[in-house]
Amino acid sequence: MRTPTGSSPTALNRTSALPARYRSPRSAGLSLAAVLGTVALTAGCQVAEGERPVETPSVSAEDVTAVPTPSDLDVVPVIDVSAGGPQDTDAVWQGLAAAAEAGQNAYVHAWIHTYQEVPEEGEVSLTPDTPDSVTLTVDDASAVTAGEEGFFLIDATVGVEQLGDSAFVLTVEDTETRSELLPKGPDDEARCTASDGNERIQAASQVLADVLREDDAEQREQLRLQWGASPAVWWGIQRTAISLVDTDGDTAGDFLLEACTPFLDGEAPADEDDDEASDDAGGDSTGDEDASLGDSADS
Repeated sequence: MRTPTGSSPTALNRTSALPARYRSPRSAGLSLAAVLGTVALTAGCQVAEGERPVETPSVSAEDVTAVPTPSDLDVVPVIDVSAGGPQDTDAVWQGLAAAAEAGQNAYVHAWIHTYQEVPEEGEVSLTPDTPDSVTLTVDDASAVTAGEEGFFLIDATVGVEQLGDSAFVLTVEDTETRSELLPKGPDDEARCTASDGNERIQAASQVLADVLREDDAEQREQLRLQWGASPAVWWGIQRTAISLVDTDGDTAGDFLLEACTPFLDGEAPADEDDDEASDDAGGDSTGDEDASLGDSADS
């Protein structure tokens, strides 16, 4: 298994300041959870007559960089983040199935979310940690890179063999990254710590939920190009959208918080005035702090 270098997720530059609203690691997580959690309460809900419908958060438009597919490309590009779950919601599974059916090699740049143990040598099998997911077996661990905790990248040109309905064997031909085919845009850290990051991520989840309901492949591709350079966030957006669709808007899950937590915890500057006030109060304030945070989360 390759060690991430350069701009890969575990080599992110963590020197940029967080927005001022993130006062501490714990309050940062709660703040994000509270804001992102509103997806479950608002997106896709039925509105009774006379009630004001809840709208998708209003954010300014982003420039989306087009990534043309070369006319002479001799492989099937499978460049996405696996959402996990059944084939109809997993673009990676769909792309590999298309390559296998056509009898063509594929260029795979695919992120998989799983907490399984992954060997550093030999054969590697990856299965997203969502029920009913596909299993991808790569014959050479050098084609697999660990990202943030729970994320692994398969990056290689491969031969594709489908075994049954939900398993593929990927035989590595070469491990050269084809950067010209990859989405361009902010990485996970930039997305999660942007001043309007909460609103943009929430809005994208709600938009993708509508895209899934309408089976709009063209709009889904635009979202992939917009968010694909931030794989953890794109995974969270997909899982949230799927949950909203499956529950008629009742449940969003905590996927967005899970995606952004590595970039929030431990990164916020300490509030010295608050610390001094706490010390002056005397005694062990841990219990009071927990109660206060709990009340804040509930509200």
